[in-house]
Amino acid sequence: MHNSAFKLITIKEVKSQYPFLLDHEGFDYFEEWEDQDFFLVSNEDVIYEGDFYLDLYEDKEKKWLSNLLNLPLKEIEKTRIEGVLINGNFSVNGTIINAEGDYGPYIFINGNVTCQSLLLGGSYVEIMGNVKAKEMVMTSYNHGNFKCSGIIEAPVFIVEDHYTTFGERKNDLFYYNDKANDYDSKNDCEYDEEFDEDSISIELRKHLENPLIATFEELKRELERGELVLRQSNPQPKTYEYWQNRVKSNYRDLKVVPPQFKTKELCELALNNTFHALPFVNEEFITAEVCEKLVEKDGFAIQKIPSQFITQELCLKAAESGTLISLIPHDFYSEELILTTFKNGKHQPDINDVPSEFITESLLEEYVKIGKGLWLDKACKENGKDKISILKRVIDSEIINLDAVFGNHFSKEVFEYAASVYDNVQNEAEWNKYVEKYKHKLERIGL
Repeated sequence: MHNSAFKLITIKEVKSQYPFLLDHEGFDYFEEWEDQDFFLVSNEDVIYEGDFYLDLYEDKEKKWLSNLLNLPLKEIEKTRIEGVLINGNFSVNGTIINAEGDYGPYIFINGNVTCQSLLLGGSYVEIMGNVKAKEMVMTSYNHGNFKCSGIIEAPVFIVEDHYTTFGERKNDLFYYNDKANDYDSKNDCEYDEEFDEDSISIELRKHLENPLIATFEELKRELERGELVLRQSNPQPKTYEYWQNRVKSNYRDLKVVPPQFKTKELCELALNNTFHALPFVNEEFITAEVCEKLVEKDGFAIQKIPSQFITQELCLKAAESGTLISLIPHDFYSEELILTTFKNGKHQPDINDVPSEFITESLLEEYVKIGKGLWLDKACKENGKDKISILKRVIDSEIINLDAVFGNHFSKEVFEYAASVYDNVQNEAEWNKYVEKYKHKLERIGL
């Protein structure tokens, strides 16, 4: 049986035809389904060619579903599908994929499941029979649940921070379950200082077709693509064009590109997309010119630049391009650099990120002029500065700065001082505009 096995039926009909589901915890787990919403249902065994996608809320999967059901995409887009029910066995020659870790539809399979691999994330999945995978069963992230009443049989079985329960298991290559902690210690993860993350064990890596895969996240990305991942499966050799397409769609995949394909051209392709690819670029391809180009394009790139290429000039370029002062090494701080960062930043400047030795009155004055100065009071108290004196000097500098002062630091004392400076014939027109603009604040303080 192929695609025609599936039909969309309302949740009201599901409750009527399959009343036993009402006793299952995962059925309408959050009690937010509507009777007019839908389930994808097959009342018989299903044999499917290719990868089968469970993330039915996502745009890509909606296109896949429209082809599966031979329905217009517009109709699928306006249809709320809350679950998948297969009242029989489910056989897929590809991978069953629930890649989204935070959420997913409810899945109930009243039979056995066979597949290439099974990847589960945020869905609540119940399988009443056995699961047999050619390569791998992997469940990941604690927003999901997986209950298998039978045997999970797969060369590799990984439970990574996921609520997974099962009757029995048969896994002859590798087993890891950090929820149950019932696995061999040699299968445990190890901390990778270079990338500041846990890396998978050597025991698992030696079974993988690509030994550069070092984390569960990287392994998940392979499964999301429906790839064969085990060496024993003898998958088809990859080409340069294959890796080029991978890197185009996700810069992180540059990290797992085999050396023979990881060319300067490929690294440049990744860097043209985002500076975040820089840690995965070969050292011989990283030059001062490359770093400067990245920082000029996006000041936030400074956080990824290797220390040997960071200079005062490069930090200033980052500040001019827009970045956070906290991303720049303290050794290169100066008042000019801090103010340039504040003036060109995409976000409100945070004075809390500035070391106390740079908190001068002139810096605080410019801080008030630049933006909201949200932390002015705190910065003054912590560094022994007089807030009112700073605001008065800002007022003295130009009448145009009254917006910054009145808008964010309004008080009777501040207004009266501003009036003493600008409430005169010379500034009458401009002063009256500010009085009108802030009349509601004036009324609140009785002026």
